[in-house]
Amino acid sequence: MKTVGKNNSSEFELDPQIAWQRGKVLDCMLAAAVLPHPKGVWRLSHALMNAMDFTRQLVQATTINKR
Repeated sequence: MKTVGKNNSSEFELDPQIAWQRGKVLDCMLAAAVLPHPKGVWRLSHALMNAMDFTRQLVQATTINKR
């Protein structure tokens, strides 16, 4: 792994058991915030599709940060 920029080793968890537990917590947070992508065929411009995705990501981020 190559780290670019300031090497802040405190953000990396070196103990595998603690890293696994931290990953489980993050997985639960993401599972609670996942919104299903609308089904079907979409005829949108690239900009409109990006705007729709950005709005969906924003709702997910606010759901995660409220916890």
